[in-house]
Order: sequence, then structure tokens, then C-alpha cells
Amino acid sequence: MKTHNTSLIGALVAGLLTASIAFSQPAPAPAALPRSPEIHADRTVTFRLAAPKAAEVTLNGSWEGARDIKMTKDDNGVWSATIGPLGAQLWGYWFLVDGVKALDPGNGETQRDGVRIDNLLMISGPESEMWDFKDVPHGTVEQVWYPSPTLKLARRRMYVYTPPDYKSGTSRYPVLYLLHGGGGDEDAWVVMGRANIIMDNLIAQGKAKPMIVVMPNGNATQTVSQGFGFGPTPAPQAVRAPAPPPLQAAAAGGGRAGGAPGAPGRGMQPQPYEGSYPQSLVRDVIPFIEKNYRVIADKDSRAIAGLSMGGGHTLTATNNNPGVFGYIGVFSSGPRTVDEAYEKQLEAVKNGGVKFYWVGAGTTDMARDGSVNLSGLLKKHGFKTSYKEIPGAHYWFLWRDFLADYGSILFR
Repeated sequence: MKTHNTSLIGALVAGLLTASIAFSQPAPAPAALPRSPEIHADRTVTFRLAAPKAAEVTLNGSWEGARDIKMTKDDNGVWSATIGPLGAQLWGYWFLVDGVKALDPGNGETQRDGVRIDNLLMISGPESEMWDFKDVPHGTVEQVWYPSPTLKLARRRMYVYTPPDYKSGTSRYPVLYLLHGGGGDEDAWVVMGRANIIMDNLIAQGKAKPMIVVMPNGNATQTVSQGFGFGPTPAPQAVRAPAPPPLQAAAAGGGRAGGAPGAPGRGMQPQPYEGSYPQSLVRDVIPFIEKNYRVIADKDSRAIAGLSMGGGHTLTATNNNPGVFGYIGVFSSGPRTVDEAYEKQLEAVKNGGVKFYWVGAGTTDMARDGSVNLSGLLKKHGFKTSYKEIPGAHYWFLWRDFLADYGSILFR
């Protein structure tokens, strides 16, 4: 009996030692991810994805012709494609693996546009220098909560950029209210538009006066942008951007813009101004900023600009509040048709003392016609204005460029 117990104990000890040795062995190292993307000296780019069991992988991106580019698989199961050369720009891309969208696991740089997430690729060069990260003094971007009685929401969130010397000084600053487009939110102008980087670079080069930039959420039913682990997390259907209002529909092809009466676009009724997001911008956002930040609170120190839907919001906010903004910028937006009431609104805005009215669109922009129409109206009514048109469609390539241009003329 004693011998039996000794054997049992010995077996247990041996088992424990074996287990201890097994547990002490380091876990096998994960397989190294293939290098992707690899940017070559001639601006061609090689993309790679390890997917040995996939039957087909394609590359998709935001540059011209970047749809379902076939990738080839090597003996190690790594798919690759080399494209380009690409222009100096911030590009988005993603993979389709057997028809399912996939991000590049070798690249941690991503952007979120509503519910869509893509990888990012930066090609540096003279054309992209204003939104390329540089070793210059940087401002601060804060995520700020504010009350919005106009929208009947106790708290909404916006991003506020303050220039590099704001925290250490006592000076007061002019303010740019910068509005995003349809599907975006308060996160859009920082992540996709790189507004803070553009402002840092403009200020560092002496091309812009130091200013505060306020980037609110233009989706009137949202309290906070989707895709974050903090703040409210309502059901997915509640955080999606609402259907584009007539303002955006007009910019995108047919109908009225600017909140004036007229034939609605795409079968929708004109958006009322009362209780709207543009009204809340003037009633809720501006007073909050002027109370809580060191700003110069007068017309000539207030600017507003917006892209696409945000351009429509800009038109509505300014047309209904002459004398509030000294500078107005409309990117890829504008009315397709106008009537006497709309022209009277523009005339009131002119008489309110606008110092400069900036308009821009892309050559293949779906909002080009409305933008050209707006530019013509502004010239007709005697505004100090300019119209900029550059190659490109309705995308951030245009709007980053426009912000750099518009920002350089403000508050001079």
C-alpha cells in the first residue's frame, strides 16, 4: 500500500513538472505580416495581403480607376499588386477577399466616413504639403459638449481646434465654423479633412492668421458621432446619418438650396429653417463658443464654410442671418434654381457686410452646376468673391485643397 502511494505521488509530481515545463515554453510568434503598403521612390505602391485560403483578392481605392484591381498570389499565400505612380495625395483603399471587404492588417492608418472604414495611404509631395504632417507648432483639438435647446438635446458634441499659442496666451481669436457633408459627423473634418494639420501648416508658414476652428455635428438627431466607445451608443439605425435634406439634394442634382421657398429636389419638401441644424448653429453653437473661448465676437471675426451638405447648411445659416458672418465659403454646393425670394436673401446678406464669399467645385463634381450658379449669383449681386475649380470629383481631394485656399484669405 505504501509502495502504491509513493508511485502515485511520484506520478503526480512528474505530471506537474511536465505541465510546468509546457506552460513555461514561449507561445509561438505570430506570423509576420507582409509589408503593406510599400511606397517606392517612383511613387508606385505595392499592396500585399496574406490570405492563403482565398480564391480571389482585389484592390480598391479612391484614385482614378481603382476598382477591383486583380491581385496575384505567391507560393506563400500572399496576394500582391503594384500600381501607380500615384499623385501626391492622401488616398483611401481597401481589399475585397472573395467578395468581402477587408482592411489591410499591415496598415494601422484608417479613416471612418459614417459606417465605412478604409485604410489611408499618404503620398508626400508639393501638391499635398498643406495636409502632410510637419514638425511645426501644433494646435489642440478638443471634443466639447454643449447644450442645444434649438434641437431639443441637452448635450451634443463638436470638435474645437485652438491654435498653437492659445493655451499659453491671453489673446482673442477669430473663429471659423467648419461644416461637414452628408454621412459625416464632427469627426470628419479632422480625420478625413485633416483640418487641424492644414491650419497648423498655414499658421506656421504665415499663410493664415491664428484662428479657432469649430467643427460641429451636422446630423441634427445625433448627440455624438458613431464609431466611438464612449458617449451614447444607440442602436445602429439611430446613429446613421439621416436622409440628406433638400439642401444636399439640391447640391447633388436638382432642386432648391438655402432654405428659401421653391421646388424641392428629389421629391422632398424644402427644409424649414425653424428648429433646424443651421438655426442651432447660430443660436446654440456660436453663443457657447463666444462664452467659453477667447474669441473676437464680431461679424468680421466670424467665418463659416461647409462642403456638400455642409455647404447647403452654410447657405441656410447665412441667408437667414445676414450680418452674422463676415466670411462665407461654399465647397461643392449651391442652388440649381433660384427665385425672387432667394435673390432677396442674397441681397440682404450682401448688405449685411460680407467681406469675402468663396466658392469652389471639382471639374467632375456632381455639385459643379450648383456651385457655378452660386458663383454667378454672387457676381451679379456685387459680392467680393472668387470661384475655384480644380480637377476631381465630389471627394476630400477637393475639400482639403479648398480649406487651405479659403483659410489663407480669412480675417485679413
